[in-house]
Amino acid sequence: MRGSIVRKIKERGFGFILGEDKKDYFFHISQVKYCSWGELAEGEVLEFETKDVKGKLQAFNIRKYYGELVEKMSTEVKIYPGIHPKVSLTRFPVEERDIINTLSQTFYVTNGGSKIELGVNSEYRYCLIKPTDRFSEQFNLRREIVAIFSNYENFEPRTLDAIAEVYRQNKQHFRIDKICSIIISKDNKIEEEIHHILKSDIEMQVIIPFSYSELRGGNCTNLIIKRFKDYFYERDLFAFESPLKKDIYFFGRRKYVHELINRHKSGENSGIFGLRRSGKTSVLQAIERASIFTDTKCIFIDCQELYHYTWNKGLFFLTTSIVKKMELSLSLKENEYDESNANRQFSKDLESIIKISKKDILLLFDEIEQISPELGMKKNWKEGDDFVKLWQTIRSNFHKWGNKFTFILAGTNPSAIEKISINKHDNPLYNQLKAESYLPSFNVEDTTNMVNKLGGYMGLTFNDIVCAKLTNDFGGHPYLIRHFCSTINKYVNDEKMSKPINITQAIYNKVMPVFSEKSADNYCRFILKVLEDYYPEENSFLENLALGNLRGEDKYDPQILTHLLGYEIIENNQGVLGFKVEVLKNYLSRKYRYKRQNLTDEEKWLEISERRNRLELKLRKIVKLQLKAEYGTNAKQKVLNSMRHDLKIKYQSLQYNDLFDPNKCEIYFSQLGILIENYWDDCFKNLFGKNKQTIKAYFTIINSLRKDCHASIVSTEELENFRSTITQLEKIIADYE
Repeated sequence: MRGSIVRKIKERGFGFILGEDKKDYFFHISQVKYCSWGELAEGEVLEFETKDVKGKLQAFNIRKYYGELVEKMSTEVKIYPGIHPKVSLTRFPVEERDIINTLSQTFYVTNGGSKIELGVNSEYRYCLIKPTDRFSEQFNLRREIVAIFSNYENFEPRTLDAIAEVYRQNKQHFRIDKICSIIISKDNKIEEEIHHILKSDIEMQVIIPFSYSELRGGNCTNLIIKRFKDYFYERDLFAFESPLKKDIYFFGRRKYVHELINRHKSGENSGIFGLRRSGKTSVLQAIERASIFTDTKCIFIDCQELYHYTWNKGLFFLTTSIVKKMELSLSLKENEYDESNANRQFSKDLESIIKISKKDILLLFDEIEQISPELGMKKNWKEGDDFVKLWQTIRSNFHKWGNKFTFILAGTNPSAIEKISINKHDNPLYNQLKAESYLPSFNVEDTTNMVNKLGGYMGLTFNDIVCAKLTNDFGGHPYLIRHFCSTINKYVNDEKMSKPINITQAIYNKVMPVFSEKSADNYCRFILKVLEDYYPEENSFLENLALGNLRGEDKYDPQILTHLLGYEIIENNQGVLGFKVEVLKNYLSRKYRYKRQNLTDEEKWLEISERRNRLELKLRKIVKLQLKAEYGTNAKQKVLNSMRHDLKIKYQSLQYNDLFDPNKCEIYFSQLGILIENYWDDCFKNLFGKNKQTIKAYFTIINSLRKDCHASIVSTEELENFRSTITQLEKIIADYE
């Protein structure tokens, strides 16, 4: 349930919330999570659970809501251009007042703001403006926008810090749009400056730049709308590759983030395992941001850095990381972290840190496979006992401190928590994570929120059917969903379709083949690399599932299913297994299509013909180039000499290139084999890398399966022989290309 505070009785520690259902809910300070009582103000939008206590409605597990909040709670009052009667502009110089009056012809000015001071010499003024209904529809802007003045001849990036300060100082910052701000600068090259900054920070909010001179006097509505279109519609907010470091572009999984923090508070360790680009690091960073409102200090540990150390120096690295993050003046001595004393010294230093800071500690380990047995980047982690010794120390301190000291492990491979023993030692991480350790995918609501929030800023609206299809086809994988939406945006722009536009199923279906052809395979290959690297049996299982080679009575290793179900690649509906990510199924079906079993005769002939014809086209090009390179002008005669006498006479007048054109000359697969055999030593020996007789046998086997000279039925043995043979030739050709 969501609702807004309608009354807060500060001195008595309780208040009332008006819920989305238009009912009043009593709430008490003891039920507020992740923020202080003083941070809550009347009008604040909250997320909470409800219960009926002796006929009275009460709210509990209350937390701030940072999603789509103002839209639902706001009254249906139309917004028109103008200035709120209570807004005072006296602090602004005349020139800036004129600009605000210009803005008021397009927006509704709601707040005269205040002066922002940065350091000794820098000061900025700002006002808040509310988009009109027209703007809300065009750019998905429903909250107030910061319009900040930079009264300096040369624009400086510190102006962006001033915008951040506006959010910090404003008690009702949830009413201010976090994705969009306006900068009005005396620098006439402000647009160039903003473009330069955008190149270095793709996660930066959408900044709409204007110069003072542009907004001085007159009605500038058309200019403002065009500038907004330039900066919203031309920027692709879906095309993020790196983990999200800022909350403004983080969608879904907020409840999951709070669950992980609650597990820490309950003295539980957690795991976040998932496929590549599934959002693991983004979740860790979201936990780090969310913990700002709590008594917990999160320390992000990148195991790509940790693996460079031995276990004892790794403990020192952890301790120094904690001290640095907490900004403590505790003196640490690296020489005390030798092999014989490191575990005791770590415990001693950790106790000092907790007592001095009076904070609890949550360690966030990213890419845990870098220090996992059999997977680690260095021998001491991969084969030695360093993993065991490090985690024995961390685990013993966890047992000592409980919710004062916990950890979260994130990575692609959960083997670190699955192994019972390591090098004949008990695995200190085995059975240490009580809850589900796999990263949950997006549901339809998460997808709808993400694509319509980001898409709305870009002039794209996705209807409910399309959002459900996005979730289904991409299995709730946010990386794949975003990149498909990026392809949709490119299609809309390339086709010069007007924005804003509603993305319907017709557009979706038009773009899917384009995405599959140009992008999907690369994304899928990258995402599934974890299975190829770590889980060959799971990879083989997926291959056979995609091809339909599995039978109902087949038995599977439960561990295989555990991983694939955990990664949410497949789903199990009462024993019926199927793909949850349709795009991965399609990718695997294409990649392994020539490994399908139980084909009909028609399907066998289709595969034989398809692969043979494709190989023949490539062989024509190779043979033509190799002969020309070796024999020059004599190459034509070499080709003619390999033909029957009647064909040699028939094609004598053709140009060399025309001899390899199937529409002009009868030079087919068998003839290409003859040319390769005849000129093996001069042209093809080094290319094919095998002996001449082997290559000749390949051509004989493939050529024997011609429909005009073979029985209509192809046996399974013949098909497998063909597949094995042509695969060898395809690999040779691929290396040549």
